[in-house]
Amino acid sequence: MAKYSRQLKIFIANRYLSGESSCLLSKEYSIPPRQIRYWAQVVTLHGDNAFVPLPHLRSATARFEALKLMSTNGWSLGQTSAVLNLISSGILSLWRERYNKLGFSGLEYRQRGKPAMKPSRTTPVRSDDEKSLEELKEEVAYLRAENAVLKKLEELKQLKRQQTKKKR
Repeated sequence: MAKYSRQLKIFIANRYLSGESSCLLSKEYSIPPRQIRYWAQVVTLHGDNAFVPLPHLRSATARFEALKLMSTNGWSLGQTSAVLNLISSGILSLWRERYNKLGFSGLEYRQRGKPAMKPSRTTPVRSDDEKSLEELKEEVAYLRAENAVLKKLEELKQLKRQQTKKKR
């Protein structure tokens, strides 16, 4: 979820464009003056369509083209972000960092948030009559190992209890 709503950004930007100081607006809304000036730049360029999410910039090629546009025109991060109608100039900076570190693959869109939980795999329970001899042998070996581990754990717990009794 965005920190500031689209309507608030446009409202503050329009107040700045009507002549109010970005420093006064900054104090009133607790927003950095630089951010207010950026919002005003975006509203000037895009009007009512400012800060509308652009789904086409999710592809790696579109992001690469945005970086290429910035470098060929010699634009700053803020100016390029305003022209592309991005939410903030930080997004473009992030793309540039990822491109420099990981190359083109760093620009791929990654889903945000926690991934959906995978359904647990449940193997169908078969009766002992349906299992092969090899499967039954594996199951017996597994159960014997599990039993040995549990016995050893119980033995260690008893040993620990005896040691604590001796210390008292």
